[in-house]
Formats: sequence, structure tokens, C-alpha cells
Amino acid sequence: MAEQATDRLVRMLGILTYVERNGDTPFAELAAHFGVSVDQVRKDIDALWVASEPGDSWSPIDFSADDFDADVAALVRNDGVSQVRLSPREAVALVGALSTMGAAGALPEAGTQVLAKLRDALAEPVTVLGDDQIAPEIRESLLEAIARYRIAEVEYVDAQDRRTTRTVDPHRLVVIDGHGYLECFCRRAQDYRVLRLDRIASVTVLDGAVEHPPTDTAGFTLTPAFRATVRIARTGRYALEDIPGVAIEDADEDVIATFDVADAAFVAGRLLAVAPHLRSVSPARLVDELHRQARSVLYVQR
Repeated sequence: MAEQATDRLVRMLGILTYVERNGDTPFAELAAHFGVSVDQVRKDIDALWVASEPGDSWSPIDFSADDFDADVAALVRNDGVSQVRLSPREAVALVGALSTMGAAGALPEAGTQVLAKLRDALAEPVTVLGDDQIAPEIRESLLEAIARYRIAEVEYVDAQDRRTTRTVDPHRLVVIDGHGYLECFCRRAQDYRVLRLDRIASVTVLDGAVEHPPTDTAGFTLTPAFRATVRIARTGRYALEDIPGVAIEDADEDVIATFDVADAAFVAGRLLAVAPHLRSVSPARLVDELHRQARSVLYVQR
């Protein structure tokens, strides 16, 4: 059976860690430790060498050419696994892949070590209280799911008291304008969402591993660029009610939503989904982005 790319990646990172910790190491020792042939170890080290050339995303890793010819792995320059620069998205994706292998019993010892390093590197203080009354069991269950990179089933009650059950990939708990939110990928909506913690009625941590990494752009930048006002029919209200910091007022048969916008493209995408229900949108910056996305959709449909 052909080797999976993920298996080789785990082994290559494991080889780098092993040599970093143990010093100059014969290929035969690495082959015995990782359960592969000497020739495969040679290929793996060569791949690490090539992949770390200056100009790539890795910090330089340099092996001794003379020792390599003698079938010995000797690092002459190494910024190490601990110094590899991964974006949060890349790191969580790798953690998810390694966690899935571990759950299936297919993760070697080296992979377990890499997984532990990544989890330590991703650990960060989490602020989750804000001004809301959040049940401790809700908060603890979400923190458990995030720490274990497991999906969760949440029972959510929206602003109109509609109760839904959603399976989410949880990413982070944050406080925005005094309210606690869960940043996540909602599999029901097939999109990224921020869910008010005080509207989550229950949480069940499931066995499945997180598959969707945190978004790089869609609505999670917390620095507002401008403030928007949207008038929309009540039937379209659902698209706006979980935007962080939104204030919604009744206006006859419509509602008026006012909120800060950190990412115009994200908000315009929400509005486009309920375009028939829109009455007015301001400022012009948001209108322009809405028009741009609408034209793109029409172009694709031609």
C-alpha cells in the first residue's frame, strides 16, 4: 500500500526532532526507530533539506553534506521544529490530521510528540465571561472541546427564541462588547459563525476531530472599520442577529440592525444571502461591496 503524505510528514518532523535532541545520528538508528528502511530515511532527510532552502516558509535547516554521504544525519544549522512558523490555520489543520490518526491508533510515537508540541504552541489565554451569565458547564464543555480538538453539538436559542441543534468545529471563546462568543465553523450552515454563549442551552462534546481550521478573514477581525445600518424584513433578521455587537430594533414590519463592521466582504456575503428582504443598507462602502459580490454571482451564473 502506498504511503500517505500525512504519515511521511509526521515521520519527517519526528526525524528532525530526534536528531535535534540526540545529536548526530546514523541513518540505521533512525531507520530502526521509525520502522522504515535506511533508503527511506535518506530520502526523508533530503526532502527536509530541500524544503528548507531560503525563500521558503520554513526557517533554514542545514545538514552536513559530508556526514550525509556517510549515512549520518548531522545538523549544522537548525531553527528546529519548535521554531517552524505555521499560521494558526495551518497549525490547527495539522493538529486535526494528527488527532484523527491518533484516534484511529495509527499515530507513531514521533507523531505524538509533534502533536503535543503543536498543542502547547497553540495554547493561549482564553477570556470567556464578559457581562453575561454563562452556565459553568457550558463554558467548561466548550473549553474541553477546544482543548481536545473535538467537534461539539450545541443547542442554540436565537434572538427570536428559535431553538436549533448545531454541530460545530469550536475554535475560540472571546469577549466582544461585553458579551461572550464562540468562534466556530457551523456544519449546519456550512459557514463560520460567532455564537452568543448565553444563548447556548447545552453542549455535548463528540468523538469526531475538528476538520475546519479557523478562518483567516471571515469576520473574526475585532477592529471595526466602520459602522453599518441595515433595514431588513423580519424574515431576514436571522442573517444578522449573531453578528458581534449588533443592536436590532423593531420598525413596523421590518427591523433595523446597527453594528460595527470589521470585514465588509463577510457582512456583504451575509446580506447577499437575504437580498430579497433588504430595504436599505448604509454606508456606501458596504453597499459597494454588496454590489461587487452580486455582480460576481451574476457573472458566474452566465
